[in-house]
Amino acid sequence: MTTTTLSAPDEVLLTGLMGKLGYLPTEARGIRLRGMRNPDGSLRWVWPATLRQPLFLEFYNAASPKAKLFERAVRLAFACGLQGLLFPLLPARYGRTGVQGWSMTAFALFTGTPGTYRKAVCCHTDTTGQRFFVKMPLTPAAAVRVQAETQALKGLASRPAASFRVPEVVAAHDDFLHQTEVKPAQATRVGHLTPRHLAYLHEQLRETSVRRPLADTTFWQTTEAQVSELQGLPETRIPYGLRAKLLQLYHRIDSEQVVGLAFAHGDFTSWNCWLGPDLVALYDLEFAQPEAPLLYDLFHFHVQQGLLVSRRQPAQVRATMWEQARAEFPAIPEAELALAWQLYLLHHVSRYALAYHAQEAWHAQVQWQLVGWNELLTLELAAHAAHRQLCLYDFLDSLQPRASVVLKQRAENAYYPGPTADLDLLVSRAQMARSVAFLRSFPLVRSVAVRRQAHMHSVDCIFQDGTFLSVDLLHQLWRKSVPMMDRAEMLAYARAAAGVTVPALRHDFEYTWLFYWLNGSDLPAAHRRHYEQCSPAEQAELLAHLATKYNLRFDSIRAAATYHPEAAQEVREQLRDQPGSGFFQRQWRALRYGWGQATSFFQPNGFVISFSGVDGAGKSTVIEKVKEHLEKKWRKRVVVLRHRPSVLPILSAWQHGQAEAERRSVARLPRRGGNRRLKSSLVRFGYYYLDYLLGQVVVWLKYTSRGQVVLYDRYYFDFINDGERSNIRLPERLTKALYTFVSKPRLNFFLYADPDVILHRKQELSGETIVQLTQKYRALFGQLAGQYPQSQYVPIENHNLDNTLDLIGQYIQAEV
Repeated sequence: MTTTTLSAPDEVLLTGLMGKLGYLPTEARGIRLRGMRNPDGSLRWVWPATLRQPLFLEFYNAASPKAKLFERAVRLAFACGLQGLLFPLLPARYGRTGVQGWSMTAFALFTGTPGTYRKAVCCHTDTTGQRFFVKMPLTPAAAVRVQAETQALKGLASRPAASFRVPEVVAAHDDFLHQTEVKPAQATRVGHLTPRHLAYLHEQLRETSVRRPLADTTFWQTTEAQVSELQGLPETRIPYGLRAKLLQLYHRIDSEQVVGLAFAHGDFTSWNCWLGPDLVALYDLEFAQPEAPLLYDLFHFHVQQGLLVSRRQPAQVRATMWEQARAEFPAIPEAELALAWQLYLLHHVSRYALAYHAQEAWHAQVQWQLVGWNELLTLELAAHAAHRQLCLYDFLDSLQPRASVVLKQRAENAYYPGPTADLDLLVSRAQMARSVAFLRSFPLVRSVAVRRQAHMHSVDCIFQDGTFLSVDLLHQLWRKSVPMMDRAEMLAYARAAAGVTVPALRHDFEYTWLFYWLNGSDLPAAHRRHYEQCSPAEQAELLAHLATKYNLRFDSIRAAATYHPEAAQEVREQLRDQPGSGFFQRQWRALRYGWGQATSFFQPNGFVISFSGVDGAGKSTVIEKVKEHLEKKWRKRVVVLRHRPSVLPILSAWQHGQAEAERRSVARLPRRGGNRRLKSSLVRFGYYYLDYLLGQVVVWLKYTSRGQVVLYDRYYFDFINDGERSNIRLPERLTKALYTFVSKPRLNFFLYADPDVILHRKQELSGETIVQLTQKYRALFGQLAGQYPQSQYVPIENHNLDNTLDLIGQYIQAEV
């Protein structure tokens, strides 16, 4: 016979539990035990080796196909007498003490799920063959719950029940609860709510519903205490973002409102009830609540089954739950359903988060629930909070501590960076792939663009509410092909700060300093001030670090922050000469960097926007605001071009030189040229047309192929409608026909306004001319919109700047 060993904790636990059953270890003549282990190797079920029926399956939730297959296999093994091949003997023997709290002829023991509420459960039979269960709490919190179950069972026994039944209390004490089996004949378990489950829920609403101010209820007072305690934890593994979202949800609820309440099992799941032919048999009522929000049990069944058993996406769980709640309980108003769901989330998540905080070892199911709760809270807050912020909560919560470092963190808390700030992370390659997958699957994301380079991936996320987040995931600390710092060293000395991991101060300073110096610029003022706010001793340590490592001495942080080209060149040479930067290694990194740059040409995400309009229509102001919006919100590099690509210089530059020609062009009012000849107009137009043909290639190579956005202040349309502005007089049919060969901007906006408004801003054109040009541009944009559907031609009356920018922003958001 095969005998296994036990760990010291399991041996102590088993000895104590067997003592409660009236058995003590003995050298001979005692009973032998068999057992089954959890996936982590700890002891799960124990039973006498002589047991002929798998009594321990009474603890097992055989609701899924896989679980049913396991149950059948075990029953078959017992029927064939082959259990000894599957389940080895445990090492000790146990003899009766003669002191037992209850009569047993056969038994099986469940050692309990580790955690705050851990309890052991004994299933036993008496001389008549009737089965009983004994709950034995193993923690103080579990003892409180077992006593609460005793009171709940006694209370339910005092009122009639048509759709359900519960165990009877045989005996109860501070350290145990002895109760009858409640399993009906032909009992089954299912992983979804059936009409019999729903009949129980309807009965509770019908028989126990009350209405009272939320603030006066024990439920709300308990929930408030749980949320408060969770927020006050000084150190905890419970993710910061989860706690922050719970607090946001808590603040959204008006505790003075009157709410509907009813009895709830409190842990209504497929594994805490049996489904009989005509009713539901309930057990494990440790969390029963006399007055809980309506449909608390329905919500709980869906959440627990979906997250822990079916492993469905939280959004799917939520959708299925809402569909059933609305269909089966149409009398409950939508607003009351929504409130009840929010109250359930607050109470359930905060209660178990506190339990897991106190739990030393976390099993896989804890992580499943944390991830699921996070997404459910995100979906609940989506209508009230910026989606970018919700993503920051969930994304930072998902990172593995000490394996991911937040770089250049300047906000007091990494979860709340500036409204347009990027997120820079040092991660492993494996974490980089997981992070990209997380951002792609975030439930509120509308689109995700990933830009891959040799040492990093940049992920740009646009959310359903129009907010934006750019995340840089670095797996090496390189500047182009030059290694800046050692990744392993930075990770080794990283420290925890407000729920995330950040570099040691000297590594943070060194990385930030190198990043800007190797890009040929000073440290931005925000970074410089951050380090100047450090203590004098810390500042001295940072400067000493630069002196030791790079042989550069500065007398202050401000001096170190100022870019010095000669010193920067020395730094570059030192970095190239460091270990691991031999000739072939440098060439290999340069090749990888070059390949990354080359592939970026085949993944363009830049585009061109043109702005047209008569002088005084407000183009300059709009372009300035749009540029700022693209740079700060969408994190796009923006280039502004005036009228044409300007690959070729202005014509008069050939005569006067570039600087003088530009000065004359600015000083001269538009439409004041003296050219009246067709030949000179053809020459001038041909020169600028060539600039467009050549320039569109240059613009693509330099800007749009690299993801940059080009804003044109005026475009080719001026040659069609307002050639006089460029001292050109040609037939409109000719210039319009040649537009066929000119690059078409993705978005084209024509800004116009009432002539009086324009003349108030600028008095360069007559009111009549303004009207004529406005009519011609609007007609042209209408024609081009039908002729070139791949581009958009949008006239906008620029009467209110905010309205104009909102409309333009909608078009840009769709393109981005």
